[in-house]
Amino acid sequence: MGFKQVTLQDVIPLRHVVLRPGKDVETCYFEGDEAPTTRHFAWVEGDQVLSVATVMLSPKQIEGVKIPLQLRGMATDPHVSGQGIGSRFLQVLHDELGSSWWCNAREVAVRFYERNGLTRIGEPFDIPGIGPHYVMVYKKTAGSE
Repeated sequence: MGFKQVTLQDVIPLRHVVLRPGKDVETCYFEGDEAPTTRHFAWVEGDQVLSVATVMLSPKQIEGVKIPLQLRGMATDPHVSGQGIGSRFLQVLHDELGSSWWCNAREVAVRFYERNGLTRIGEPFDIPGIGPHYVMVYKKTAGSE
């Protein structure tokens, strides 16, 4: 099946397993998840949700440019890690959004995002209870795919 838009409830189980293991499932619900402009996406094969991400309006000034969209809660099933599913999902997401976006990337995910066209901005910062993160940006340019 591949890439599709899904509901908030469809992304929560994978967020819980990958991003908040050992924490209450309530910690997997993020501010803005239910905003009318927020969209949730998944990579689905058969009846299995293999990768998820949420995109919301959250403008941020980055290097003098206002980037309107934030990617949050990207997670890929650990059982398929290293098989390219997360990268394929992100490439289709780039095309779906058709514009620049930014995210707060966990330190362990920075190389993944760099391989998929994002640029690290600034110094690391800590999200309490989660760990070190970097702001990263995907800049849509004329002719970018």
